[in-house]
Amino acid sequence: MVVKRARRTSAAVAGSLLLMLGLSSCSLIEGPTPVTPERPQVEVPAEPAQFIPGGSAEENLPFFTQLLSEYSAGDQPIQGQPIVDAVAAGGFDKAAMQVSFDHSQTNLVADSIYVAVRSDETCLIGQLVTEDREVATQAVAAVGPDRNVCLIGNTRPIDW
Repeated sequence: MVVKRARRTSAAVAGSLLLMLGLSSCSLIEGPTPVTPERPQVEVPAEPAQFIPGGSAEENLPFFTQLLSEYSAGDQPIQGQPIVDAVAAGGFDKAAMQVSFDHSQTNLVADSIYVAVRSDETCLIGQLVTEDREVATQAVAAVGPDRNVCLIGNTRPIDW
């Protein structure tokens, strides 16, 4: 009888502690609600972007972005060779390109493929995410002592 009463008391105390802990943790949730800033709407140009032969990276960024976005919207694989071929078909010089590897050194599929096109001392860099086919692009300064490198590290030879 004493053992049963002790078990009930222990259960009641444990239940009370859990209830108090649960209610006290609610106070941590209270407070100001974070506000998500409004993001500006991306303006879609009325006409498709055009390749500007001999143009700077900044001038060709809209076209480069459009090219990669169209590629990503298709059904071709997110792999280096077809991406480079698509960029070259758009008018960019394949000799001025760099591309990342399709697989890691442990033979896992790359999370993203990076492709870059150098224009003087500036680079167009594009990233295509393998899983969801998301695209990101930007124009940045080339690196290296001669300002002729867009992607740092080992890149896949473009020999096709």
